[in-house]
Amino acid sequence: MTRTTQVDVAPTPRGGSPRAQVLLRRGWPVLVILGILWFPFDWLSEVWPAFGLPFRLVFRTAHDHFVGHTAFFFLVGFLTLTYLPALRRKPHWYVLGLILAALVQETIQALVRGATPTFTDINAFRGDALGGVGAYVVWLAVPSVRRLWGRARLALRPPDRS
Repeated sequence: MTRTTQVDVAPTPRGGSPRAQVLLRRGWPVLVILGILWFPFDWLSEVWPAFGLPFRLVFRTAHDHFVGHTAFFFLVGFLTLTYLPALRRKPHWYVLGLILAALVQETIQALVRGATPTFTDINAFRGDALGGVGAYVVWLAVPSVRRLWGRARLALRPPDRS
């Protein structure tokens, strides 16, 4: 038989739990990133011609669409891993979040177009996966690069003459 302990968290003077306040204080950048990711840019390109022209230049062909999704999800993944470092140690949660973010993004785009989400844009999902996994791989390499950079700086430092 397992025993569980109930932890009571007293509300703070401003209301709300301290956990929620910590989550908002540390997590607001991720909420902003998701807001940008999930914004219906396709719709914006139709209602605002000044935005539509460069948007259509970037997302002109299927290959351009793939590259755009890859770059966008790389940036989103990299920034998310920057602001939520715990995800670097829990890749399964990161991948689950990445999949969910991609599905929500495609759902919002479809609903704004007045269509039913079908999740058949494999090209976009491949770009999302490549960008998100690429961001994770870069974050795995960051500590090694920092160590190598530190060693290189020490090796290049002139010897002490004192």
